[in-house]
Amino acid sequence: MTDGRDAQSTQRSARRRTDTPRWWRLATGIVLTALVAFACAATLVITIPLDPVFPYVVLAVFALLILGAVWLILAGVQLWRFRWDRRICLAPAIVALTATLVFFGVPSDLGWRLSVGELTAYAQTCTPSSDDQRIGLYATWRVEPLDTGCHFFLEGGLVNLVGVARLPDGTDKIGRPQRDGEIGYQHIESDWYRFMQIF
Repeated sequence: MTDGRDAQSTQRSARRRTDTPRWWRLATGIVLTALVAFACAATLVITIPLDPVFPYVVLAVFALLILGAVWLILAGVQLWRFRWDRRICLAPAIVALTATLVFFGVPSDLGWRLSVGELTAYAQTCTPSSDDQRIGLYATWRVEPLDTGCHFFLEGGLVNLVGVARLPDGTDKIGRPQRDGEIGYQHIESDWYRFMQIF
């Protein structure tokens, strides 16, 4: 009876000591990591605008959830069948870094820093436009001069209109708008504000 238990214990130990095959290392350490890195890079790009396009956010989250489920399965097999390989930790480390950057608003802050110069230059004349164009890193679909300043309508906002505005004299309409058609502003810096117009 003891010999049987010893044999089973030996088999389990041998199974734990099995070297990880090369194809498995490629699948978990390179292919899966590359897919996760691509999804995370897309997530960072999607969150550059102050108001990300909602369907893109949903697609990115969905892709990361699927890849997370795949990673859990592969990590479970790795623990059960092969020796532990630290390369399998690369994928969750990339996801954790991406989540941290998004949580602290690093992509949107960087997007603003890289775009505000071009936006300011355009706002000097504030030429009205209804064409899709890229100003800095922002995709704009309308530029509208008003008595109070210059409004840049950006993609995003789901059902509401969103964008950024240069208001040299400031505004007293700070906060979320309450009625359809109203615009509410949130200060960014200097004479720049982000706005939302609800419908």
